[in-house]
Amino acid sequence: MKRYDASLQLLIEDEFPDRRCIGGKYSVSNHTITLYKKDIEIQVKRLLGSLERLEEYVWIIFAHEMGHALDPDLSMLSMELVGPSKRETLYQIELNAWNIAGELIPFIDQGLFSRVRDESLSYCTKDVLVG
Repeated sequence: MKRYDASLQLLIEDEFPDRRCIGGKYSVSNHTITLYKKDIEIQVKRLLGSLERLEEYVWIIFAHEMGHALDPDLSMLSMELVGPSKRETLYQIELNAWNIAGELIPFIDQGLFSRVRDESLSYCTKDVLVG
């Protein structure tokens, strides 16, 4: 992480402090990535049925949040989230993060990476996340 941005911080917390199941979050305001252990475990169990590939899954979530942190377009795109094209903007923000993430972790099984990415991107078009 420090190789890409020495000022970026990483926090690991037990669980996301809301009802949503969030594995990780990037905060622009304090330039911090937070990973949520219990939520990541819930996600991997739901997607894969067991915790067997938990370590790989954590790498994927971490890389995705790094993708947000390293995205040069994030600030501009975030300002567009208030406009009428919120769904498309949210999708672009997530797609950018996934594209960057894929470059950061070439050692992760690409089949698993694609599965997690595709599952994540499918949520970007659901009204509950956009509204």
